[in-house]
Amino acid sequence: MQKIEVKSGFVYYYGNLAGYLEENKAVIDLMFKNDELTEWLLEKKGLASEWRGGVFECLSASKVDIETGEPKLFKNCRIWQLKSSADPLIKYIGYDEFIKIKGKPPDPADYTVSLDFQLNTDSLVEICDKFNEHPHYDLVGGKINLSDIIEIYNRNGSEFNYVDRRGFVDIDFNHQFM
Repeated sequence: MQKIEVKSGFVYYYGNLAGYLEENKAVIDLMFKNDELTEWLLEKKGLASEWRGGVFECLSASKVDIETGEPKLFKNCRIWQLKSSADPLIKYIGYDEFIKIKGKPPDPADYTVSLDFQLNTDSLVEICDKFNEHPHYDLVGGKINLSDIIEIYNRNGSEFNYVDRRGFVDIDFNHQFM
């Protein structure tokens, strides 16, 4: 067994399914992040590395197209949380209250991405349940809260949902990543 190899669009690290190839990069689960793998992918395969949580979980759940061998992954997810400098009146409130106070929908300038990951679900309820049952250190308070925004995305675009008192509100939330 080789230390690192790429077979059928997948990246193996010491026999473990660590990631997959996407366009001109390798998407690798965060738990495998290290200099050895990063350098090998760049030097031997000419691939940049993108580190993302949840990749191993999705691949291990056998989300693979049997005919092509390509990964059939769920969309990616970002959790947007209000910056510490944001107006305290808009923190931890429902969407209707937000609109009453601000007079407009949430502004991306007031938010920051706390977490960017991939799970084996696209369900907003399941995403919230996961982080409420198992808090994550990157999230304020370890959990997804009222006024947070959950972005489900892939290369075709994004869907944004404000975490409201009664579930989720689909919103327009324009942003750009550098």
